[in-house]
Amino acid sequence: IEAVYGEASPVTFSAHTNILSQRSDVFAAAFSHEMRESATRTLTVTDVPPPALKALLHFLYTDDFDEVQKVLREEATHAAGTDAGDAASSSAGSSSAAPISCAPEDAQQSIAQLQAVLAAAHKYGVLRLLRWAEGQLCDKLSCEMACSLLSLAHVYGATELERNCLAFMKANMARVVTRADFAALAPESLVKFHMHCAGVDPAEEEPGRKRKRDDE
Repeated sequence: IEAVYGEASPVTFSAHTNILSQRSDVFAAAFSHEMRESATRTLTVTDVPPPALKALLHFLYTDDFDEVQKVLREEATHAAGTDAGDAASSSAGSSSAAPISCAPEDAQQSIAQLQAVLAAAHKYGVLRLLRWAEGQLCDKLSCEMACSLLSLAHVYGATELERNCLAFMKANMARVVTRADFAALAPESLVKFHMHCAGVDPAEEEPGRKRKRDDE
């Protein structure tokens, strides 16, 4: 599998087509006899960051969430080391350079990694990994991230994450609704937020659907 993502150099992962096909119907279809990937034995992925793809592959092989966390930690450490090295090189010789603090960036990177894993799990139909990723993201809810995570949940059908985002936004409404990213929410997400505030579960009610009268 060749991961070609953004402007970074391509990353190649070796994997067994039979294992991938057994664990994912999407991979099975990609490696079917009618597809080009079946003849070349190579699958090019352009919309999944390499760390998320690596985490996905480890999960397909091991079915172990600890392995997923291990991969993400290793990738985060490698990325942090690369960034720190670049920063040190650019500031070499400057005695007034401020100390490097990576804590906020590390938190953002962790969330970005989990978002990418969730998207990859959705793309390849790996439901258990998707549910795990959304559970991890639920633990990272904040006023700064609630709107973007709600949008993510809507796109990828992450119902548990969506429910937690809506509950968090309602509980912290005064701080959330004044943010620019709240005003930028897609109409569908805004409708779900208003439904939740009105006591209606968006997962059970489709926006725009007319309710039957009690006497019908």
